[in-house]
Amino acid sequence: MKKIAIIFFLSFCLGQNTYVGSINFDYFGTANGTFQAVLNDTTSSGAAAAVVESDSSSTLFISAIQILDSTTVSALLIYMQADSSIVTAGEWFLPSNDLFDPNIIFGFFPEVDTSFFSQFTDLIPDSIDFDSTVFDDLMNGLISVIIDDSFLGITGNVIIDYIDSDSLRGSFNVGALQAGFPPSVISISNGMISMYAVTLPQVNIVEEIVFPDQVTLYSAYPNPFNPVTTLRYDLSENGYVNITIYDMLGRQVKTLINQTQDAGYKSVIWDATNDYGKPVSAGIYLYQIQAGEYLQTKKIVLLK
Repeated sequence: MKKIAIIFFLSFCLGQNTYVGSINFDYFGTANGTFQAVLNDTTSSGAAAAVVESDSSSTLFISAIQILDSTTVSALLIYMQADSSIVTAGEWFLPSNDLFDPNIIFGFFPEVDTSFFSQFTDLIPDSIDFDSTVFDDLMNGLISVIIDDSFLGITGNVIIDYIDSDSLRGSFNVGALQAGFPPSVISISNGMISMYAVTLPQVNIVEEIVFPDQVTLYSAYPNPFNPVTTLRYDLSENGYVNITIYDMLGRQVKTLINQTQDAGYKSVIWDATNDYGKPVSAGIYLYQIQAGEYLQTKKIVLLK
């Protein structure tokens, strides 16, 4: 599985801070589907990220792989640069503010053969005794592959909602173009990034998962929305969770979650196009979470 592990190898070896976790999104256009890179014990799919910091700038490199079958994968690569010594929460817009020295590059490779990763194999040095030029060489090679072969992000944005030494969370909605005659176009929506920090000791890689210390319901994003929005919430322990949408008269519109869930950083998407077989009218709605003794309600506005 060397070719599948290359992106993760780069993330682990290059970053002062490294993260693993999941990335999910939908895409439609020339290619259609759902990308789900979720790290677990039974699959080689998953996402990784690395932060490389210097005195004057910092770089966040995010990568993800979805295993489709024994010979086919989809992959995502995002390169983001900040004009500060650390990466902080913020928003990066596409296209980049400088096409010759971009601060963001977004590349998506849907349903490619695993032999595609031979392009990355040649970028890996024979040993991991990196010198000061290795990162620049690797990043230049990766960026070249992204620009040449991927659906390259040309509109939209990537938002880092939260990043510290323990976790990384974000979202994105991107329009992407693949060069050709005619060119291919896809729209990427509802992108969700959820990762946890890992510790890299001298000999073994130890994954340290940090869970929230309390239940929290965050404001929906976007809000107002039309017709899809994402609700984020944190669970401090395993247990039953119910998330329900109500109208302003208290009538139930949609149950989004009604099950037992593990502790962690969570999210759920509400597509208000057609719930319970009926179109949802524009207006103000309430979304409520109940997890154990925790109960909280927030407002959201649906536009038409």
